[in-house]
Amino acid sequence: MLEITFNDGGAQAALNRLIATTSNTKPAMLEIGERLMEVSKRSFETSSSPSGVPWLPNSQTTIVRFLDQLKGNYKKDGSLSKKGEQRASGKKPLIGNSKDLSRQFSYVADAGSVTLSNSMVYAAMQQFGGSKKQFPNLWGDIPARPFMPMDASGQADQVAQKIVMDIVQFHIANAITD
Repeated sequence: MLEITFNDGGAQAALNRLIATTSNTKPAMLEIGERLMEVSKRSFETSSSPSGVPWLPNSQTTIVRFLDQLKGNYKKDGSLSKKGEQRASGKKPLIGNSKDLSRQFSYVADAGSVTLSNSMVYAAMQQFGGSKKQFPNLWGDIPARPFMPMDASGQADQVAQKIVMDIVQFHIANAITD
């Protein structure tokens, strides 16, 4: 009979770190919240969804309403001034005068979950879109312009899932190798 007893303090220490890491997931959850928030904010810089799909451009109605809110966009004859032409051509979707939609992100993380949110009342409409038929107070249909990493049902999309898995794997690997 051959009997081998393995007693490696290093392996035991690694297992203990792994147990401690998986028992306290809040650090990983906080990191996931930060990364998801960064991805959402980056969508406004690139005018595209977190997965890289470009947003549809603004409608002419949206551009006119945007220009009407600012001074110096029109000449006395009602045509666009040079400043108005620059503003109209540079108007990015979802970026209004205040830029609040692109900045009003927050998240709450605990040991078992992360909730990412945007505090603007119209955030869901911009994320998922809507029609004048659904919402008669709109001046026209609003196409979906996803800026948060979620699918049409509000669940984490592939971008969010990858972020979560990468962070979890990083935390587990660090626990084992420390």
